Amino acid sequence: MAEAVATTGLFLNFIAVIAVVVCLSNWASHGALTALSGAVAAVSFAASIACFRAQADEQEPEVAVS
Repeated sequence: MAEAVATTGLFLNFIAVIAVVVCLSNWASHGALTALSGAVAAVSFAASIACFRAQADEQEPEVAVS
């Protein structure tokens, strides 16, 4: 399960980077598109951090070495 959460966080991080690029490229021309892509970037980045935090909090079972 930890791999699925980490992979989701990675995809959300990619989405955030793409949304930041779209936001910066439309900075001077379209106000609504800039605001929307900025909001998508912020939400997806926050969600990716939450996914990485959830993955870090999961405890893997300890394997006894004998």
